[in-house]
Formats: sequence, structure tokens, C-alpha cells
Amino acid sequence: MAAIGNFSFALVSAEQKTALALANLNLDFTLIKLPPPEEYKDFGNAISERRKKDAEDGSSHIVARKLAALFTQDVDFPKVPNLIKAYGVRASEISQNATCNPRGSRQYGAFADHVGLDGTSVWAAATSGQGAIPVHLLACMLSTMWTGPEATAIWHEILLARKAILQNRIQGTEFQLSDVTAAQIQVSREQLALWDTSARYGEQKTILTPLR
Repeated sequence: MAAIGNFSFALVSAEQKTALALANLNLDFTLIKLPPPEEYKDFGNAISERRKKDAEDGSSHIVARKLAALFTQDVDFPKVPNLIKAYGVRASEISQNATCNPRGSRQYGAFADHVGLDGTSVWAAATSGQGAIPVHLLACMLSTMWTGPEATAIWHEILLARKAILQNRIQGTEFQLSDVTAAQIQVSREQLALWDTSARYGEQKTILTPLR
């Protein structure tokens, strides 16, 4: 019986090591850009090239992909397709308004790419797959209730709690490869602060402002 128990433990341990090895091979998932929902495409075309590049290939995209991966597989996000669609329509509508989103030009010199709506986290979420837009909306909610440092600290605590749940799960005999991958995800405080800043000073304030 002891031999059987040892064999079972070795088998589980081997499965965990295999899963960890596969997870390490899959960490480049953060670099993958996915097609945005149709309602968000005009928004993506309206933000500056610098912000769009960061949203698709830079740190903002990486954070959006990581946060989506951490929560999508296990957290039952409200099934709100109409809200997500309406948010995209509204964001695109705002982005077409010259008052809310002035376009950069040569008159701004070196600051041309910094003019207009900071839509980085909206577009990063829109191109990061299932779960990223609800995570972005959570960032907007936190930014309305807390200061930047407070919201960043709250995000940090949320991630610690989520990763503890995943780590506990993969110590058992039943877990998914996605759990192992997500448990290894690292998001720095600096990245969380940038994520909060984009939601706080860009989309959250502008999109809630009535058009004039």
C-alpha cells in the first residue's frame, strides 16, 4: 500500500512539473494581440499612434492580457454583452468628438503623440480577449472611489489573493494548465499604477462626460 501511495504521489508530482514546464513555454501569450469587438474599432483608429502601439504591443497590452488570464478562467464575470457593446459604442462616439479628443498635429511639436484622449487601457483591453474589458471596467470603478496609490494597493492585494487561491489549487490532484500558468503571472506595482492612471485620467473621466 505504501508503494502504491508513493507511486501516486510521484505521478502527481510529475504531472505538476510537466504542467509547470508547459506553463513556462506559454508565458509569451501576453504578446498576442486579438481582434477587437466591432464596436471598438473606431476608437482604436482615433487614438494617437503612440498610445495605440503601447495598447497593442507595449506594457499596457501585457498588463491587460495578464489580468484577463488571472481572472477569466475562474471568476464568473457578469454576462453583460450589452454593456460591453454599449461601452464600445460610447467610447467610439467620444473618440470622434474633436472637443473631447483633439488630434495631434505639427503645431504641438514633440508633444503631438500626447494630445487627445488617453485611450490606452480601453484599446489594450479590447485587443486582449475575453475578460479583459470587464477587468478594465473594474479599473474604472476603483479609480472613481480611491486615489491612485490606494487603487494600486487594492489591485496588488486582489492579485495576491487570487494567486494564493491558484497556488492552493495546483497543490491538489485536480487542476488545469491555465491555473498553473496564471499562478506564475507577475504584475508589478508600476504596471498596476500605469493601468490605473490610464483608466483614471483617460477613459473613465472622458467617456462619462456628456457630449456637447
